[in-house]
Amino acid sequence: MIPKDLGVAYDTVAFACNLNPGYDVTVGFDDRAPETRVILKEKLTSEYLKGFDPGFWAGWVTLRIFSFAENAAFSREDLYRIEQGHIRIYPGRVPAEAKKTYGLTEGQIFLGAFDGRIFYWNAGQPQAIEFRSGIQVYRFKLPKRVTEPLGMAKGEPKGDLALFAVAKPTTFFHVAPRTFDWFILNFKEAELVR
Repeated sequence: MIPKDLGVAYDTVAFACNLNPGYDVTVGFDDRAPETRVILKEKLTSEYLKGFDPGFWAGWVTLRIFSFAENAAFSREDLYRIEQGHIRIYPGRVPAEAKKTYGLTEGQIFLGAFDGRIFYWNAGQPQAIEFRSGIQVYRFKLPKRVTEPLGMAKGEPKGDLALFAVAKPTTFFHVAPRTFDWFILNFKEAELVR
């Protein structure tokens, strides 16, 4: 991790959330903004850091993280937990932990879990995401420009949910072939699958 504030050691990490509606939750260093509430911040010990490949921290200032479970969040395949008052990072553990914790099967890619719902998408089908609530499964159809869903958050005040995804740009001419974008979803738009 490379902090924006050079007075902060690279091995300092913080869980923080934006208090504005439709909030973001991040792990990183930009925790001085007035709308940000720090959940936990600590300097990781050199003993703990020995287990990490130095490349893990390269260019990593702030990540967008999503709810995995109570006191746990994730970004892509990396899992972040608060355990016994400390932040613990588990690189590459999300697929295995999601299978173990939520019963996801091969090809189901975890997007988040909160309010008794488990969100995921099926590999090769980025325009449809599913969620389980109890024994029922529901599906949202997404715009064709979505190429890779990354994580689900609460979407208030504009909708029930907000999906963060890699998508094709909305304009004909764009500097990059893909962009990051939020997609607002409402439960009334979901269809019952089973």
